[in-house]
Amino acid sequence: MPKEFEGGKEVEANWAKFEKIGDGVKGTMISHKIVPSTNPTFADQEVYIIRKADGSTVNVGISTKKAGTIGRLNSVKPGEIVGILFESETPPTTKGFAPAKNLKVMTYVVDPSYSSDAFDLI
Repeated sequence: MPKEFEGGKEVEANWAKFEKIGDGVKGTMISHKIVPSTNPTFADQEVYIIRKADGSTVNVGISTKKAGTIGRLNSVKPGEIVGILFESETPPTTKGFAPAKNLKVMTYVVDPSYSSDAFDLI
C-alpha cells in the first residue's frame, strides 16, 4: 500500500443484501433513481436510498423486472418510514438459475425528523 494511504479506514459499501429469509431494512425513504445496467445480461435497477435509525444510509437495488415490488416501493413518499423484508423464495422458472426473492414492503408513519432540504444533493 502506498505510504499516503496508510492509516486510513476503508469505507464499506452501503448496499442492502437480502441473503437469507428474514433479512430486511427499515428506515426513512430518502429518494430513488433508475440505474442502468452495465451488463446486458442483467436488467436495470431501481435504487432506493433509505436512512436507517442510526443515521446511516443504505441503497436497496431492485431489478426493474420486479414490477410488483417496484410499484409498492414507488408508492412510498420521501420522508415516510418503510420496511423491506425478505419474506420467502420462489423456485426458479429456468433450470440453473437462483430462486426469486420475494420482498414484503411495509410502510409506517412519516419520519418527524425528515427534511427534504437535507437531501437535495442525493
